[in-house]
Amino acid sequence: MKPIRPRRNLLPHLKKTLSLKKTPSLKITLAGAVLITISTTAAIVYFPWQLVSERNVDMLIAQTNKEIALATSQEVERLFSSAQSAQELLQSSYINNFVNLSDQKAQEAFLLSALKANPDFTWVQFGYANGDFLGAQRTSEGLLNFHSRDWNEKNQTTTATIRSYRLVDRQLKQLNSQSMPMNPAFYAPRRPWYQSALKTPGQPAWTIYVYRSTHAPGMDAAISIEQQGKTVGVVGVGIELKQLSEYLKRLRGQRAGAAFIINTKGELIASTEPQDVISLPATNQDQPQLQQFSQTQNPLLQYASTIFQAQKTAIANLQSLEKFTYVQPETGDRYFISFAPLGHLDWQMGTVIPESSYLTEINHNKKTLLIVIAAFVITTSGLAVLLVDRIIARPILRVTNAAAAIEAQKFQSESLSPVALRTDELGQLARVFQHMAQQVYMREQRLKQQVQDLRIEIDDVKRQKQVQEIVETDFFQDLVSKAHTLRKRSRAKSAEDTEL
Repeated sequence: MKPIRPRRNLLPHLKKTLSLKKTPSLKITLAGAVLITISTTAAIVYFPWQLVSERNVDMLIAQTNKEIALATSQEVERLFSSAQSAQELLQSSYINNFVNLSDQKAQEAFLLSALKANPDFTWVQFGYANGDFLGAQRTSEGLLNFHSRDWNEKNQTTTATIRSYRLVDRQLKQLNSQSMPMNPAFYAPRRPWYQSALKTPGQPAWTIYVYRSTHAPGMDAAISIEQQGKTVGVVGVGIELKQLSEYLKRLRGQRAGAAFIINTKGELIASTEPQDVISLPATNQDQPQLQQFSQTQNPLLQYASTIFQAQKTAIANLQSLEKFTYVQPETGDRYFISFAPLGHLDWQMGTVIPESSYLTEINHNKKTLLIVIAAFVITTSGLAVLLVDRIIARPILRVTNAAAAIEAQKFQSESLSPVALRTDELGQLARVFQHMAQQVYMREQRLKQQVQDLRIEIDDVKRQKQVQEIVETDFFQDLVSKAHTLRKRSRAKSAEDTEL
């Protein structure tokens, strides 16, 4: 019989080895792995989106600048075309004597009808070479006023007569009429539009200045009227440029930023804030002037003015939209500034768009996305942890507990039955463990039986040895000899008794 080696218990040694390094439980490890996986996935979605959205700010602002410049250019083109067409009509009417220059009533009807037909016009006017003036004006209240200003050369005074009309069912209805001296006196040949027309006889002349009557910036398209080689007057149309300012304001909408129109002299022609365009005079005798771009109080326009002063020559010669970036020194905020030629006179279209106006919405969307991702991560992680606990952690813990039960000799095969019913790898592991446990149990039982049989054999050998030792003693040999003698005597006595 082969000697049986005592079975070595490896579990205490294994525990001792594992105790050298503290590791988290399986449930925590699996939950952490799930959480890291979901968080990494969320980060892969979130950070590229953030990077792309911030990079797209430049593209969005560039597109916005392009759209504003194009729309403004089209509006300016419309105003200039309308003014030029009306100017040509007026010139033709006067040159061809369709309107009698000496008939004031006929001129009044003609000028008022021209103004009524063009809602963009503020003035339709005729200035005489002798200083007199006739003009039709559209007011901000929607009235049509006819102005007759008679110049007195001797006294250097002007008497103005104003007749007000309201448009009712497409017909002019006179409201009132009043006459008064003008102070300061009005002399037509001194007006900017008249003088500009004289510089280009028979050719259209464009003049930008501030209307004295309304303190509003205006654009006049004027042309001289020649008869028999002599200038008899200047006819023209006037458009208040606040229309452009209002258009820019509507175009901007609710977006932050500013849009403006300037000339190469650095004068503001129009702005999303109309009050920025006029520089009010110090006294009533002074003529209002267009605001210098460099003197504006609007912070956004100040940033654009800084770029304009630094790039004045380049901006004056622009052929297409040009973009610049201004960084506010105190806050570090960025402002995207653009300039583009409008194709008329020396006008330049400009925009100032704060980066924050787009980043605010992006940051809001970013926060919303972050909240959604956080809620998704928390919810998904919670569900994942529960599933991991039920599907993986608990079955593995059952197997672990079964191993401990085997060590304590308390293992019951039924404890792994729920796991063994599964068809996945854990089910296979449980079935293998059950079979292994049964094999271990059977081997232990066989070992115990072998040990028991070995003990019996050892006891028999010990008894035989002890008996042998007893038999070989002198005392035992003497007892055997005496017993032999006694048996002989007993047999002899039995034989004698039989003979008798």
